[in-house]
Amino acid sequence: MPGPLLSEVLPDLLEEMAFLLRERGAEPLCDQLRALHIESVCDCGDENCASFATAPEVKVASTVELPAMEGFLIVDLNAASQICFIEVLHRPDVKYLLEEHYLVK
Repeated sequence: MPGPLLSEVLPDLLEEMAFLLRERGAEPLCDQLRALHIESVCDCGDENCASFATAPEVKVASTVELPAMEGFLIVDLNAASQICFIEVLHRPDVKYLLEEHYLVK
């Protein structure tokens, strides 16, 4: 069973990322965002990490770094140019929402 939709757990992050991707001319990636599920949350243990997988299998072939106003946002793509992982660093707002969602469930 797929995880929750990104749009349900992190709607503000989704909109921020869509805006930044459009600014970079990466509209095809914007279309993918709305259908993404959060498959798993990174378990690296870094207190500044709020990264998560959006595919059951993460094999990164390329990345798109987004110029976020706060923290770091990096979209990891697999060989088929599908978003498979979203790196979110130094974003306590995102970390809080992810923790709240996964602790409540």
